[in-house]
Amino acid sequence: MPPQAFITTSWDDGHPADLRVAEMLARHGLTGTFYVPRSIEAGVMSLSQLRELAGQFEIGAHTLNHVFLSDTDDATARSEIAGSKSWIEDTTGKPCAMFCPPAGRYKRQHLPMFREAGFVGIRTVEFMSLDFPRPHRNGLVEMPTTMQAFPQPVWNYAKNLAKRMALSNFMRYALHGRSREWAVLARRLVRRALQEGGVFHLWGHSWELEQTGQWARLQEVFGLLGELSDQAPCLSNGQLCQETLARRHVGDRPSRAAMP
Repeated sequence: MPPQAFITTSWDDGHPADLRVAEMLARHGLTGTFYVPRSIEAGVMSLSQLRELAGQFEIGAHTLNHVFLSDTDDATARSEIAGSKSWIEDTTGKPCAMFCPPAGRYKRQHLPMFREAGFVGIRTVEFMSLDFPRPHRNGLVEMPTTMQAFPQPVWNYAKNLAKRMALSNFMRYALHGRSREWAVLARRLVRRALQEGGVFHLWGHSWELEQTGQWARLQEVFGLLGELSDQAPCLSNGQLCQETLARRHVGDRPSRAAMP
């Protein structure tokens, strides 16, 4: 039996161009988790647009005001974390299980705050991971990422990998990741996930796609992921984390039964 592989995508900052990403995902039979703050300098979608998006996709929290948690005091961090969950749920009328710290920045003391707020999982900005979600001792699940939909320079990959000291990620980049063409990198890495088992997790910012003219490349990558979704089902971040927690005590990996 081939190794289990899954696809997931996530999109940060709640920009109105997220609706274009959502339309493209739906066209290819894919899903995604959209992490939306209440406010950000670049601008966020309207409340009616957010409710429309929540009708088809998972909405995760991203602090209330796009605050970098590592740069603020604990009282502000706690308010931004818990408040963002309440705001998403009040606005959409749906549970909010996932949280993504802006820029992936958080400290150890924030982990209890995530759990106390009632989140199931937190999403990171780790590059080159194909890992399944990782349970923490306090009951949280950490959702790593594989790559960003953006032409990152080599130096950014090097800094990200050095910070985490994950040998498997270093080796994966050395063997398969040396390309500024992120669409090429996506093709290589999703095929590695199919061969090795694991989760191919693509994330990005719709406003960044707009600014750098990446829509054609995104269409190309979504087309490929859609074609492979019979081999690697596409789940939301929350679905993968919930399934990981459900199976934690039996030592199993997420199954195709997790599909909606």
